[in-house]
Amino acid sequence: MKIHVRSTPAKIIVGQLGVTLVGAAFWLLRGGADAGLGALAGGGISVLLSVYFAIKVFARPDSDPQAMLGTFFRAEALKLVLAVVLFSAAAIFLSHVYVPLITTFIGTLAVYWFALLFTRYDTAGFGR
Repeated sequence: MKIHVRSTPAKIIVGQLGVTLVGAAFWLLRGGADAGLGALAGGGISVLLSVYFAIKVFARPDSDPQAMLGTFFRAEALKLVLAVVLFSAAAIFLSHVYVPLITTFIGTLAVYWFALLFTRYDTAGFGR
């Protein structure tokens, strides 16, 4: 099973990409190329984590509810570990532009809040 382009997980990822590009453009104009790169990295971390989670949880259907819940928790735990690793690397290599990185990452998290608005009309099915 693959994730359809019109599914909610795909919409979340596309929304996060949009916020990332807007944030990178804002910080590029406001703080220069380094700030734009930091914002791109912050948004990229969020997009990468969302793609990882969507692939792990929604790409392979489990008919057993316990197996589905186990897959969900394993994917979430590994996503948190990956987030720690990526933010640690960003703190080491991009410490001079950490504010654009964090603000853009936080901006991409807002996409989850708005996801509730379009899950109601998800014609492709959640994750299908």
